[in-house]
This record gives sequence, structure tokens and C-alpha cells, in this order.
Amino acid sequence: MEGPVTVSEQLPVLFSEEQIREKVGQVAARISDDFPSGVIATVGVLPNSMVFMADLIRRLSRPLTCDFLKVVTSEQRMDIAFGRANDFQGRDVLLVQGVVDTGITLNFITGHIEEHWKPRKLRVATLIDRQLRRKVDCPVDYACFALREHGFVAGYGLGYQERYRGKPYIGIAEPRQS
Repeated sequence: MEGPVTVSEQLPVLFSEEQIREKVGQVAARISDDFPSGVIATVGVLPNSMVFMADLIRRLSRPLTCDFLKVVTSEQRMDIAFGRANDFQGRDVLLVQGVVDTGITLNFITGHIEEHWKPRKLRVATLIDRQLRRKVDCPVDYACFALREHGFVAGYGLGYQERYRGKPYIGIAEPRQS
């Protein structure tokens, strides 16, 4: 990996700050309508969801709690590490993901939540849905953007080689190789 990203290092813009703000607002309105009562337990999948989740929860019109989890992978298995402060049994849970790609990780997370946390309702919101790259079926209830083939994207909390997360837009970090 190269050195730190300079502030002036730019990526080709795929989605501007304004486009992101508009889409996050639309998704937040849909979520607020779909969870008409009670407290929403929001759970962000770190690190890619952090900026999206911060903006999303500020736009929700429902009361909520916030928790975070991280999926830790090794060659043989996946584990969930989390700082869960709330009990989710029988509650409405909104899982917030930065990017849903193959669906393998999301399928693992939702299966774990359903089995161990036993929520009343579980919904998934993602900033970017790459549905064409799915290897397993997984639920995505709310997506700000659907991508077909743009290679690696970064910015707005999404990292490429742990770089660019602080960019206020989503850019193309590495174009798709033909």
C-alpha cells in the first residue's frame, strides 16, 4: 500500500455529494414509513457503513438505537465481533451496510442475527447494491445506488486499500478490468 492519501488526491466522481444526500433522504423516508412505530435498532457493519449510517440515522423520523458489528474472516470461517449494547429480541432491526456485493457476508450476518438475536423484523439498507455480482441470495430492502460494472469504488466511508474513506463523494478507485 502506498503512503497516506493527500487531501487533493481526487477520484473520478461517480456519485456527487448532492446525489448521495438526495438518495439517503429518499431511503430514510422509505424506512421511516416502513417502521411506523417503536424504536428502530440500527446496526452498522463496520467500517464501510460508518458515514452512510451517520447520515441515514439523522434523516430517520423514528426513534432509534445504534450498535455496530464487524465481520472478521479467516481462511476457514467468519465470525462477528460487535459492541452490542442492546437486546434485539422481538425488536425491529435495520442492518446498515456500505456495499452488498457477492452477498456471502450479508447472508452470514442476517442468518446470525435471525438465529441468535431473534428480531421481530429485520431489514437491510445499503449504500451500494451490486446485485449482478451475487453468489448467494440475500435480502436488500433499501439501496441508495445500484451498480453494474464500475470496478472498485471509494469515498463517503468506503475504502479502497484503506484509502479515500473521507471523500464526500463516491468515486471510481480502480476501473473494471476487461
